Amino acid sequence: MRYLLLVFITYSFCFAQDSNDLKSASVESTNPSAQSPVLPSAFFADALADAQAGDDELGTQRLVEVKSSELSPSISLNSALKYTSNPEKSSLASKKEDGTTMDLSLMFMLGLGEYGIGDDVVCSPSLMLMHLRTYNDTFKDFGTDMRLFDVDVQIASLTFPFVLPNDYTLSIGNTYVRPISFRNDGENPNLHFKGNILSYSNTPSISLSKIIPLENGHVVNFTAGLSYAYSSGDTLSESLGEATFQTLQSLVGLENTLSNVQDGVTHSLSLAYIVSLNDKLTLTPSISMSRMFYKKGANYGRKDVTYILGGTASYTVNDSVSVTTSANYSAKETNGVNAATEYRDFVSGISVAVNHSF
Repeated sequence: MRYLLLVFITYSFCFAQDSNDLKSASVESTNPSAQSPVLPSAFFADALADAQAGDDELGTQRLVEVKSSELSPSISLNSALKYTSNPEKSSLASKKEDGTTMDLSLMFMLGLGEYGIGDDVVCSPSLMLMHLRTYNDTFKDFGTDMRLFDVDVQIASLTFPFVLPNDYTLSIGNTYVRPISFRNDGENPNLHFKGNILSYSNTPSISLSKIIPLENGHVVNFTAGLSYAYSSGDTLSESLGEATFQTLQSLVGLENTLSNVQDGVTHSLSLAYIVSLNDKLTLTPSISMSRMFYKKGANYGRKDVTYILGGTASYTVNDSVSVTTSANYSAKETNGVNAATEYRDFVSGISVAVNHSF
């Protein structure tokens, strides 16, 4: 592949969330006992994992002969249906179980050329724009309860991967994420942040990956990443409603701070074992761990650790169409006061992608 998209953290399954919680720009309520009109924790890991789904599982390949400034645009349409054992990503006893989600996405990728740096380094920058729509509870097992979490996510990423000697790749980039509540048509009157926009975040990141070819033809890919998320969202009074906020303020002295601030540092490690059975079928078991340290807002001092174990099977139908099945088990632990954000979840699903290069 001629360019590498690094959209953090993570996630991803690297990171298939579900990668449920790699990176983060997730939006969480500061009141775990109340039903929050925002997204469940770890949602964006899904979005970011989907954004990476079109990437080469081997990572950026070494370019030693072709170096040019030619642009290489491509477009991808993706549809995914997933099962989740914990759709709300919660540890509460009252949590819903055995849910489904459907993702529909349109992604535009633009390779910005390949540029040699000395004799041994090649940089192949790329731009990615993506619009993802998620429908929760596809088969309406919970009535209209999960409509609350239906969301559009817009993602823009600029990445500079440097292909180094000895099969190393250093990637530097930034990812912008903006979730939008398209259900905010009167059903969720508490959503105020810039209309239907729930929040936004910028996440500069850096990662180093190493490809290890084995004698049996299989490949091991190890990646270590570091990122910092800058985010903004509603204040507490906007999230909870003015009347509710004033009541709580009089009782416990709450400050009208940003409730959805997710600023923090994330460290991630991932290991993937890539097995190409033939020209069309590839199996990729993987394991990953990410640690996020919150630096601002109500979550200051909180630390989340997420572990993901899973695998994918990708089948290339032709040059334009591919089918991928995946399954992963994720576990999130936190030292935060909101213990409901801890969870265990099993996610499996199938996706179909249609790609076209211009």
